Amino acid sequence: MRTYDIYKVKKRYQSFILGREGLLYDLLKDHAQEEPLQEVKYLCDEIEETAIDQAILSNLGKSFTTVESDDGEYKLSHPMKGSIHISLTPYSLQAYCDGSRMLDLDLFVALSGSDDRFFAVMDEHGEWGWLKPVKQENHLGNERTFLF
Repeated sequence: MRTYDIYKVKKRYQSFILGREGLLYDLLKDHAQEEPLQEVKYLCDEIEETAIDQAILSNLGKSFTTVESDDGEYKLSHPMKGSIHISLTPYSLQAYCDGSRMLDLDLFVALSGSDDRFFAVMDEHGEWGWLKPVKQENHLGNERTFLF
């Protein structure tokens, strides 16, 4: 099972973070909790449940055989790919993917279709990155790791 903590970086800080994603990873990797640090509140937007609901149920849900939604919790399953369990906290979205890595890609595409500022952390593997790689000149750092 792969576990992701996904945050939405504030638009005004996105260009500042480019090239510094490793520092953001260091901040976020241990802080997927109900009461986020002040730094997380400063750098990240609150997760809007309606936008996530739209992204998951409309975009992601149509390719899964079973879709359950209840008060900020989502469970999706596919007979070949596996299952995803998603839960929301005020500043993050936790996704638990069990099965093919195609699940992860489906989730990333659905979320990045709603906004390009989502940043994911998969700490047990030390992976992190933008769900939708940011294209901007003169801000590309040498230390870059993308989830896909």
